[in-house]
Amino acid sequence: MDVTGDAANGAKVVGATLAACGIDTVFGVVGSGNFVATDALVRSGARFVGARHEAGALAMADAHWRTTGRIAVCSVHQGPGLTNTLTALAEAAKSRSPIVVLSGATSAGMTRSNFYLDQAALITAAGGIAEHLHRPGTVAADTARACRRALDEHRPVVLNMPLDVQASTASSPDGPVSILRPTGRPRPAAHVVAELADDLLSARRPVLLAGRGAWLSGACDATAALADRIGARLATTAVAKGMFAGHPRDVGIAGGFSTSTAVETLESADLILALGATLTTWTTRGDTIFHGQVKVVQVDREHSALGRNEHVGVGIVADVDATVRALLAEVGDRPSASEFGRVERSRDLAQSGPSAEGTCHPADITARLEGMLPAERSVVLDGGHFIGWPAMGWSVPDPAGFVFTSAGFQSIGLGLGAAVGAAIARPDRLTVLATGDGGFLMAVSELETLVRLDLDVLVVVYDDQAYGAEVHHFLHYGSGLDLVRFPDVDIAGLARGAGARAVTVREHSDLAQAADWFAEPRGVLVLDIRIDPTVVGPWAEQDFAGH
Repeated sequence: MDVTGDAANGAKVVGATLAACGIDTVFGVVGSGNFVATDALVRSGARFVGARHEAGALAMADAHWRTTGRIAVCSVHQGPGLTNTLTALAEAAKSRSPIVVLSGATSAGMTRSNFYLDQAALITAAGGIAEHLHRPGTVAADTARACRRALDEHRPVVLNMPLDVQASTASSPDGPVSILRPTGRPRPAAHVVAELADDLLSARRPVLLAGRGAWLSGACDATAALADRIGARLATTAVAKGMFAGHPRDVGIAGGFSTSTAVETLESADLILALGATLTTWTTRGDTIFHGQVKVVQVDREHSALGRNEHVGVGIVADVDATVRALLAEVGDRPSASEFGRVERSRDLAQSGPSAEGTCHPADITARLEGMLPAERSVVLDGGHFIGWPAMGWSVPDPAGFVFTSAGFQSIGLGLGAAVGAAIARPDRLTVLATGDGGFLMAVSELETLVRLDLDVLVVVYDDQAYGAEVHHFLHYGSGLDLVRFPDVDIAGLARGAGARAVTVREHSDLAQAADWFAEPRGVLVLDIRIDPTVVGPWAEQDFAGH
């Protein structure tokens, strides 16, 4: 990379270099420590999206990546600006989302500054990668390295920008910056492919379980073809929902959101081939899918992802798509011993009758909304007990249309920010956010962002006036539930105050008040759906598994 262009201060060089790396969108909250670098990036052609809170800004950048596969930047002030991102940073790190975070940093030796903090230690503790502007002569190279590491290591990289280096004279890049990319896809050894092909063909109940790594590698079509060839059934992790939508061998999500068909398929499997899936306790239903005699093989291009689950017997470091295509060639037209037929669909979210007066049954209202929404949608999930109803009851066109903001860290309150990011990134799809009253109120400042940016977004609040997961988990405890229950809040009134359209839904007929919006979605619509707080989702027993 040539860094011998015109001299400028370090902050301007950061912005110019990010633009040269292809960054075209930056989300952030701007303060004195990140103002100049952010302005330089915008002046170089990037779009700036101002958030109201730094956690929301990082969630926006994360959703941008998940829905497009393109890196965005999150820009924040030093000290408290960075600390405010931590929950969203940890979620992005656990979900392997590549994001570049610009953060101001105090100048060398300024340990008495109010803003001083060991930012590198904080970033590392949250699972991110700490990078730095080391000195004026390396600013462009340091910035490009941050982009490269985010892509290569699939984690958020925080570029700490000391104020003295930002203010110093540095050299701008002369033109587009080349980010080194692998020239090929790592393939497994021929004997490994041959052995695995033999195992797949001899298995009587094989399952191909695809995660986000399979989706990102482009392995959807090849995996479906392999399943047809060997008679395997298909399943996905929650974050890869929709990858095989409509395929006759697809059983849907493996884990807490499984249908009864998926549970039966996984628990009876004698071979599970995990493709780009790390087999978390949520995906494996607390490892109950391994209770039989099952061989587990895991394929991932990242060595660190292999073997995190003790039930994995064989780990293969390779690109998922390259591996699956090699297996297709190896199995050829040889016969399979599989006993699996095509899948008979089960919904497991059947409408379940009456609810308490003045409330909706969450399964019923979810099903009603499924029929009212366009097929081309980006579904964003916040965290909370409610999540199973939209996760199981709403369809998505592909995994890029499913942004599960609590999949990695099981937080709440990131949904509104992620909805902004998804709507900015994919305006061709209607963004639909499912959130609880707890997560909505925790991050309500970003509702103003949705309205200010005039985005077309449906916000569905599953309102049980509580932190529902804790209520259901500790119901047997006998006391203390007032700690996690709250008085009635006029969420629709609050939303109107922010400039959104809003409806309080106590029965299905209340949806008619927004019939024109559903006919032609325009702007932000908030549905405060009062759900029966006594209804417990079948996934509740998994809510605290492994905690």
